[in-house]
Amino acid sequence: MIVVKELYKSFGEPSVDVLKGLSFSIPSKSFVSITGRSGSGKSTLLYSMSTLDTPTKGKVLLNDVDTTDMTEKQIHQFRNEKMGFVFQFHYLLPELSAIENVLMPTRKTGQHHTRYARAKSLLDQFDLQGKYDRLPKHLSGGEQQRVAIARSLIMEPEFIFADEPTGNLDSVNAETVMKILKQVTRDHNTTVIFVTHDPDFAEMADHKIRLIDGKIAEEN
Repeated sequence: MIVVKELYKSFGEPSVDVLKGLSFSIPSKSFVSITGRSGSGKSTLLYSMSTLDTPTKGKVLLNDVDTTDMTEKQIHQFRNEKMGFVFQFHYLLPELSAIENVLMPTRKTGQHHTRYARAKSLLDQFDLQGKYDRLPKHLSGGEQQRVAIARSLIMEPEFIFADEPTGNLDSVNAETVMKILKQVTRDHNTTVIFVTHDPDFAEMADHKIRLIDGKIAEEN
C-alpha cells in the first residue's frame, strides 16, 4: 500500500507550493493514473512519491516504509530493490543490446548472471523474441519502450512509476504499452502509478487521482 500524508512540495525563492497538502492511500497491486493540466503538479507528485524528489513537508509510506525518513544510501538501496521506472523517453544505453539494457539494474547488486533467464522471459512476454542482441537504434520506438518496461521489471519491484510513458509513441504503440503496464499489475503483482494527459488511458486505471493547482480535485 502507498500512503501519502499532508504532502507539500515547494520550489523557488520566495517559495511557491506546487503540491499543497495532499493526503491519500493506494491499495497494493493497483493500476493508478495521475492526471491534470500542465502545471497541476502531476510529475512533481510522481517524483515525490517515488523518492526521485524530496518533499518539502509530509510523509510517503510505501508498504509501511517511511521513505521520507531514509538516508540517501537507504533510499538508493530501496529504490533499486523495490521500484522500477518508465519515462517518456526510454533512456536505453545506445551501445548496449536490448537484453543488456534490461539487465542494467542487476549490475548494482551483482545479479547480472542469475537474472539473465528472467530478462529473456520478460522480452519474450513483450513480443521481443529474437531481438535480445539488437542495439536500440535497430528497434522501433515502441520496441524500445517495451525494453524499458522490461528493464523496470527485472528486479521484481513492488512499485513501478511511469511518467508519460506513451508521450513519444504513435497511437498503436501507445495503446500496446498501456496494455502491457496494466498487465504488469496482474501478472507481476506490482503497483503501477502513471502520469498521463490521455483521458482514455486514465480511464484504464482502477484508481484515479486528478490534480488541479497542486490539490486533489477528484479521487476514485
